[in-house]
Amino acid sequence: MEEALYTFAPDNSVAVQTAWAAVTIALGALAGTAILLKKKAGGLSHNQNMLAAMLLFFVMMISAGTAFFSWLKVRKTGPVAVYKDAVETPYGKAAFSNFKDAYIYADNQPSLVSPGRSVRTTKILVIEERDGKTHVMSKEDYPVQEMLPAIKNAYKDWQEKR
Repeated sequence: MEEALYTFAPDNSVAVQTAWAAVTIALGALAGTAILLKKKAGGLSHNQNMLAAMLLFFVMMISAGTAFFSWLKVRKTGPVAVYKDAVETPYGKAAFSNFKDAYIYADNQPSLVSPGRSVRTTKILVIEERDGKTHVMSKEDYPVQEMLPAIKNAYKDWQEKR
């Protein structure tokens, strides 16, 4: 196995914290639902307990979904390694011989009030291959401003050695 010239690790701290918080909320809501369903009450009090149990069940479902998708995001983002002849991302290995382009794309979210104005801009590193496969990494997860020059330098060195 050849040695990587550069390795960039993702920053998953926010997703991990979100997952743990969502798991905690889900377990608390599940416990509250179980307590309310076991509670003996009659008349209006019974109806209120059932309504509160239903609402806690919905909270549990939403937070369990949040925890699952946060965990999935952490599993999908892995290290990016730049080699002498390729870039390996969580989406696979992109050989320089199959490179089409590598660039940073600014994804703008338009304002609901004034569509001409952007509310939030996310920078995304895009690596395109000739066969149409695309590797996309967000600035929220990776240091894309550092990654692009490293990839371009490795690609330039590869072209000079060809």
